[in-house]
Amino acid sequence: MTLTTEGVLQAATTIAKTTQTIVGQEIPCASYDYFTLYFTYEKGDETGLDIQAHFMRTSGGDAFQEGSWTAAGGTKLLSLNEYRLTASAASTIIIDIRGIPYIKFTQGGSNDDGTPDGTLAATYSMTQS
Repeated sequence: MTLTTEGVLQAATTIAKTTQTIVGQEIPCASYDYFTLYFTYEKGDETGLDIQAHFMRTSGGDAFQEGSWTAAGGTKLLSLNEYRLTASAASTIIIDIRGIPYIKFTQGGSNDDGTPDGTLAATYSMTQS
């Protein structure tokens, strides 16, 4: 049996110009396997939008940005993940959250330019197998 939980993070809201700003609220997700962020970005005068995923061990605790590890010459290198949009889009981000107690997303302008009048709307679903 698959358990699914859905919710709204935020209605269409003007993006932040420079500072990464929380999208909605943090979400307890400890008993789930996968998190899907559904979002609609309507580009404004800004160059683009960066979305980041952050994991937390406790509610309101330290946030750890999602990253990807790659091997190069026997050394593992960490690259912090950002999802960058430079045009209007409706899409998803799917993240494996097994072992993650809390998740939150932040958003901010990608280039500190223009007048940020673009908007971001976001909903989500979490599934447990």
